[in-house]
Amino acid sequence: MPLPNIKSLTVPQLLALRDDIDSCLEHHRAELQAQLAQLNCAGSKLRVRGTKVMPKYRHPETGETWSGRGDLAAWLAREIDAGRRREDFLIKKTPARGRNGAA
Repeated sequence: MPLPNIKSLTVPQLLALRDDIDSCLEHHRAELQAQLAQLNCAGSKLRVRGTKVMPKYRHPETGETWSGRGDLAAWLAREIDAGRRREDFLIKKTPARGRNGAA
């Protein structure tokens, strides 16, 4: 379909073109909603959520934790500035227990 020269159209022609575009968009919207309904997602808002990460560092006195992701935790930055090392606050991993409770 050739595109009309919009500058040469009259106001009634522009309004008719707008109506045509609106009906075309409504048709595509209905198709997309039908596809979403088939996926059982109609009307729901899809969100991507991050996963919870176990802490990697813990302050021994205050119990504050940091996962090691994102910006450096303020409490850890203060401790590093005071001369401590990041490794001093690593949480020691314990072996995972099996299904029967044995290590």
